[in-house]
Amino acid sequence: MIPRLWRWLHTVWTGLAYVVVLAPIIVLILASFDDSNFFRFPPQRLSFRWFEAAAISREYQSALGISSLVALLSAAIAVVTGSLAAYVLVRHRPRGARIIEAILLAPLVLPLIVWAIALMQIYSALSLSGTLTGLVLAHTVITLPYAVRIMHATFERIDPQLEAAAVSLGARPFDVARRVVIPLALPGLLTSAAFSLLVSFNDVIVSALIAGGRWMTFPVRLYSQLRGQGVDPTTLAIGAGIIAIILLAAVVGELTMKWSRQV
Repeated sequence: MIPRLWRWLHTVWTGLAYVVVLAPIIVLILASFDDSNFFRFPPQRLSFRWFEAAAISREYQSALGISSLVALLSAAIAVVTGSLAAYVLVRHRPRGARIIEAILLAPLVLPLIVWAIALMQIYSALSLSGTLTGLVLAHTVITLPYAVRIMHATFERIDPQLEAAAVSLGARPFDVARRVVIPLALPGLLTSAAFSLLVSFNDVIVSALIAGGRWMTFPVRLYSQLRGQGVDPTTLAIGAGIIAIILLAAVVGELTMKWSRQV
């Protein structure tokens, strides 16, 4: 009797968790297909009107382009530097490795607003505030912990004897990295790149303080729109499109590389 009751409670709790997590997404997606000039749920007249408006909006195109550029650059830097740092921590175990790892992962546990204020002060002194370089470096700071965490787990699963065998057969360090380490670590590299892209693309706090008016990212553009003019159906359509892309990428990544097991 008790095990059956426990399973029933577990099923109900899981169902409630799914409802809480998925309900906002479902509401946003359905509302984006409504023909009304304002936010309305449930939709009463289905239309692709706001998707067409989003596709030709220069403001949103510019914001999406800036967000994509910053996400690609910061993710590339974070994956390369995070992979190198994780490899050294796993293979060479330098003195103070735990302290170094804690410092690299610190942005995961400290409030982003703290990092944003600190970076803003440093960038003001270096004249990097409101520049693309400053924005990319700031996003690298907040995405680097994800790359380090994922690559650390990836390198721990790779048998070091494979690298030792390649060296014993005369392979140079560059060839070992190119022919052994990188192919074995490729799922982790792709996973860390995906998470770094998502974290950078979704950031509002750091971008709002660092970017300035010239390099306004898409989330900051949406936030300004919501604060100034309320919910715009165009933003709902763009949000629905982004959710669809992210869900598709998550499903493909989980089916092909088991992303959830590598984080």
